[in-house]
Amino acid sequence: MSIPPGNRHASSLWFVLVLLCPVPLASQQSSASDTASIAPDTTLPISKLATISVTATRTERSVFRIPSPLLVLNRQAIREEVPNGIQDLFRNLPGVDVVGVGPNQGRLQIRGQRGQRILLLENGTRVNNSRRQQDFGELPAVTDLNAVERVEVVRGPGSVLYGTDAIGGVVNQITRRPPRTSQVGGWLEYRYGSADQQNMLNGRLESRTGKLGWSLAGGWRQAKEYSAPAGSYGKLTLAEDSKVHDSGVTDWNISGDLSLELTPGQSLSLRVSRYDATDAGFGYVDSKLLGDPSGSLVRILYPAQNVTRATLGYQANQLGWGLADRAEITTWGNWNQRRLDFNVVAPFGPPFPPTAGVDVATFNYTDIATYGTRVEAVKVVAGRHTLTYGLDAFTDISDNTDSSRTILNFGGPPIVRTSATPQVPNAQATSGGLFAQAELVVSSRFTVALGARGQFITTRTRTSPGLDTLTLSSSTDGAVVGSVGGTFVATPHLNLVATLGRAFRAPNLVEKYFQGATPEGNGFQVPNSALKPEQSLNVDFGVKYRRDRMYLEAFYYNNTISDAIRIASTGDTVGRFPSFQNVNVDRIRDQGIETLAEVRLGRGLTVLGHYTWNSAKDAVDADNPVGDGYASKLGGELAWRAPSGRFFAAYEVRHQGERKEVNLADSPVGPVLPAFTTMNARAGLRLPALAGTAGSVTVQALNLGNVLYSEAGNTSFFRPEPGRRVVASFRFEF
Repeated sequence: MSIPPGNRHASSLWFVLVLLCPVPLASQQSSASDTASIAPDTTLPISKLATISVTATRTERSVFRIPSPLLVLNRQAIREEVPNGIQDLFRNLPGVDVVGVGPNQGRLQIRGQRGQRILLLENGTRVNNSRRQQDFGELPAVTDLNAVERVEVVRGPGSVLYGTDAIGGVVNQITRRPPRTSQVGGWLEYRYGSADQQNMLNGRLESRTGKLGWSLAGGWRQAKEYSAPAGSYGKLTLAEDSKVHDSGVTDWNISGDLSLELTPGQSLSLRVSRYDATDAGFGYVDSKLLGDPSGSLVRILYPAQNVTRATLGYQANQLGWGLADRAEITTWGNWNQRRLDFNVVAPFGPPFPPTAGVDVATFNYTDIATYGTRVEAVKVVAGRHTLTYGLDAFTDISDNTDSSRTILNFGGPPIVRTSATPQVPNAQATSGGLFAQAELVVSSRFTVALGARGQFITTRTRTSPGLDTLTLSSSTDGAVVGSVGGTFVATPHLNLVATLGRAFRAPNLVEKYFQGATPEGNGFQVPNSALKPEQSLNVDFGVKYRRDRMYLEAFYYNNTISDAIRIASTGDTVGRFPSFQNVNVDRIRDQGIETLAEVRLGRGLTVLGHYTWNSAKDAVDADNPVGDGYASKLGGELAWRAPSGRFFAAYEVRHQGERKEVNLADSPVGPVLPAFTTMNARAGLRLPALAGTAGSVTVQALNLGNVLYSEAGNTSFFRPEPGRRVVASFRFEF
């Protein structure tokens, strides 16, 4: 797709300005290192957006100075917004949307990409595994949000530093470290939500003994199914409030952290966590309420899922070696056991009897273990250039047990068939890569970042019970990606930035080796071990402005994905069903504009505004609608925070613009993704300290207009959001 009229010449001008402009600032003639003194972060009184990031560069950097577009929210935002998960924090920010419903099934969609095209990290180490469906991705809920210090979202590619999956963006949940003081502290919090009658209890205890810091944290939550409000959304009208089944969950988590200071410049850290969830579903509404009198059903439910994770890290600073000033070694293990129940009921319809149809139920148990390591070093060259380099590797070992039951009813005695044949064989994915990224200070006004990575990915099947005829298969793919970014200091308060980068995503075990009925129950999928990695080429042009009480940024991006993996018909049949297979066919081009501004008006008032425009096209077949999100998003927040810190209040509004170039299949809302507007309000009060404790109360009123709507990724398989509701939190700190 070409750049929209009016933007083509502007984009070319940004490129020329960023890369070629030679005019120096009169106030910046001393040295390149003096650029650090321009508008330091400590003078920026912004109340919601955090100003420091580590995800985009692997070292602490000012968001203002990083050429990549990213969003950073810290624990203040988490406390004020009382979210179910990180997805709630980013609904009202540019370039980010939400997929999934309920307290624990929410995932982020970035620039129209979701699932395995988004890389999820915890403290910089990968959480993704190769056994998830491509569209679903890993759950951010496996990391306890109440233990998170801040969340960083990089919009755009991140494969140079992080490898496979980082095509659309990178999400890094950075957990709170043990304290540096010996005083015992922590908190206890209770939360209630009216829509799902949610009850949550979480707490933390932390302290330090000599050189050893420690913390223990945990939480428990129970949420019931919620209801969507009556109303109209596109062509769909709900006459009354309607239950969204399987939208509740019962889950709990526990984590422990240790931090040992070996010397003033060396430390060891250990984090162990466990997450358990039961009866967490993808959600569905009774099809009869959606205009389907036949009573068809698609139900996806995780009756049980647990994740145990352990991370051991070593960090050394101020080394002064010839090859490194700082070094890190991190190893981790991730053990995920989950049970997935999938049920499809499809009536045959006339001329068959009303009871005629097919009822397919599949039951999958997956046990996947992931082991990984990352070795990284940082060297400052000539006092101003920074080189970050290293290697990383991981292996996913997946064991599967499947069973299914199919009931065919043509009006007479039902025909029942059962099977214990796995849909995905036991398999393993192993990957390793070398990476390097250099930040070069060319002049007092111009900084360039260059990066490259080479990586291999090997997958192989293993002997699997129930697949006696399995032909063992293995394949190895490779990828080489690179990036270049530039920051030009136009004025002490204005940076012009640009990035150009490649990213990739290796096909996972499900895409390569799945064999069985398609999720819709209307076809049969066959494996394709010859799938190639998806490749993307992304370009960003932007401007970042920061002065006194204001921060503003604007970006134009263009991301083209080649060899994109899509399921397509083979033209054959398996039994009586048409045959499908994952193939590399598409070339998808996403482009858009993202703007963000936050201004402190004085007297505790802060206003935030944002706008996103996105367009997605199939570059091979222009008539193939590939849009997977709303065409635009416009919103903002007006907040007041008392200078004493005792009270805050905020009001926010978000409008999503309709999209016509989208494939919603047989969604009851019709062929167009409808627009909607929703509003929220929240307020909080810190109670007077008593006996060494400090309490706070936070109350939110969400969807004030009681509007019927769904997020973009939840519309084709219609799963609406809850109606008007209240969430209250009571917290005691000591």
